[in-house]
Amino acid sequence: MKITMNFSISDDDTGRYRNSADLRGFYRQFWLSGLEVMPLCEDSQGLIKPDMTVGVHACCLTDWMHLDQEWLLSHYRKDLEYAKATQAEYVVFHVTQAGYAESLTYQKTHSDEEVVDTAAAFINRLLDGCDDEFYFLMENLWYPGLTFEDPAITRHLLDQIHYSKKGLMLDTGHFMNTNPDLRTPEDALVFLNRMLDAHEDLIPMIKGIHLNQSLSGSYVREFQKHLQTPAEDPNELATQAFLHIFQVDQHRPFVTDGVRELVRRIDPLFVTLEYISQDREEHTRLLREGVAALD
Repeated sequence: MKITMNFSISDDDTGRYRNSADLRGFYRQFWLSGLEVMPLCEDSQGLIKPDMTVGVHACCLTDWMHLDQEWLLSHYRKDLEYAKATQAEYVVFHVTQAGYAESLTYQKTHSDEEVVDTAAAFINRLLDGCDDEFYFLMENLWYPGLTFEDPAITRHLLDQIHYSKKGLMLDTGHFMNTNPDLRTPEDALVFLNRMLDAHEDLIPMIKGIHLNQSLSGSYVREFQKHLQTPAEDPNELATQAFLHIFQVDQHRPFVTDGVRELVRRIDPLFVTLEYISQDREEHTRLLREGVAALD
């Protein structure tokens, strides 16, 4: 099992490190195997050396089903080319669909089945011609699509994908977001194990875990009492949505007795300690907490 940290090629992350040696030294102090990279732009500093990249997180679009398929293929093929160039062992892809307004109103415009079927057809086109160079791991969110709430949907998605090195990336925080009644890490652990009970025969397909905690249920319940009217201006709407989403999806360390056993139960190939941090100092603290939960 390889344990990594998430890293985006953006000023927010790259600006924290002087050079490649500094970045490598940072993650090695936690005995991590390397990075799960989101290539948002070009690595102009040359920070990331090929041997640092264990996985690549595709630059996923949440609201995409209405977009031109050829444009989408071009968009995601850039991520696949990056994965090939760095010899990444896996690629992560979100199976979800939600517009900005939908994230604010909680009015679904598509069913899980519709999203999964459309995503599967697109993924098959995207991976056509790929020679099993990496695992293609489909990640859950709390919007329509793959959520891990229904094993039949999870199985239906997997059954439709032709690529042989297909698998699942379980984001523990995203799964917590499906249940706003969760209040404690202990509640979340029970909830996750119950999901695994229902998915028992599919556990071997969970090749990776984004290990984090999101317990924003109190915020969500309060937000739902006073739903915002989506802004008409696209930029204002995007701001509204992102402010809300970052309140919902906390990406904090998942720390409670039983986290290590949860990971052992799944026995994945890859675990990413996926956190949101404001600076290097905060990231250091979060990683220290997350690694300790696995010891």
